[in-house]
Amino acid sequence: MAIYYIGFPVLMIVAVIDATFMQLFRLWGGAPSLMLMVIVSWALVADLEDALPWAVIGGVMRDLLSITPTGSSAVAFVLIVIAIDRIFPKLNWHNIAIPPPTVLVASYVYGLMSFGFHRLAGWDVPFLNGLWYIILPGAVMNFAGILIVFRLIGGINNFLRPQRGSMLR
Repeated sequence: MAIYYIGFPVLMIVAVIDATFMQLFRLWGGAPSLMLMVIVSWALVADLEDALPWAVIGGVMRDLLSITPTGSSAVAFVLIVIAIDRIFPKLNWHNIAIPPPTVLVASYVYGLMSFGFHRLAGWDVPFLNGLWYIILPGAVMNFAGILIVFRLIGGINNFLRPQRGSMLR
């Protein structure tokens, strides 16, 4: 039950860091997404029932601090969390092989869904330029930073719910 009390403040802090500090690490037009890395990490180490609220709350918080349509990130995060849960039911937080390729794919899925929501909102989004200059650099930076975030989130999960497990529980 403590996970629900810690989740909201953690996601608020992550949303503020994602909207301010992470934007300093731009490569071309893309920036790493701390919120995406946290949501993917939580989806890998926790149950679907625990990861879905994080996806919804984190997505709405991210949208409130940006110009994207409110709820679009939540929809994208929920679909990513469901896909991760179907492919990898639950990982041990010591696993370092699965998170990098998972966040790479999740970055592309999130970026493409964001472009789709922007198009639905009536914004002109140049697809190929956005794919090359925004999604690709962001995905590469998420790929580089996921292990740090994954270990931190896994440590939080392990602290709140200590249990034994193998690489795939």
